[in-house]
Amino acid sequence: MSVFDDLRNGIPYDIRDPEYLREAHGEMSRCRNLCWRINSTNPDERDSILTLERELFCGLPEGTFITPPFQVDIGCFFHLGKNVFANHGLTAMSIGTITIEDGVMLGPEMPCGALRSRIVHGES
Repeated sequence: MSVFDDLRNGIPYDIRDPEYLREAHGEMSRCRNLCWRINSTNPDERDSILTLERELFCGLPEGTFITPPFQVDIGCFFHLGKNVFANHGLTAMSIGTITIEDGVMLGPEMPCGALRSRIVHGES
């Protein structure tokens, strides 16, 4: 089971654990790099942006577009439906999985966050 599965199932985790650092930080690094590339692309190069967005989100349904600039920490757990549009400034903290249904339109500077975790009293 991955650390992402553990997080979604509410299993306590230690962010200093080597497995967490390898898996979570690896995905965050992949997404940071792709977001930087997308946000640095000429906004008129829509096909290039869409290609990079497909890579970031591990696929992208028909008609869906996220307007740069934006930041996403865990792209493969940010699920977008068909014909979703997000205006510039989206920030998604999606380690616990975010799903945006078909046809949703998000305004500028929209924050989205999902973290499923459990803190156990007395544990450090």
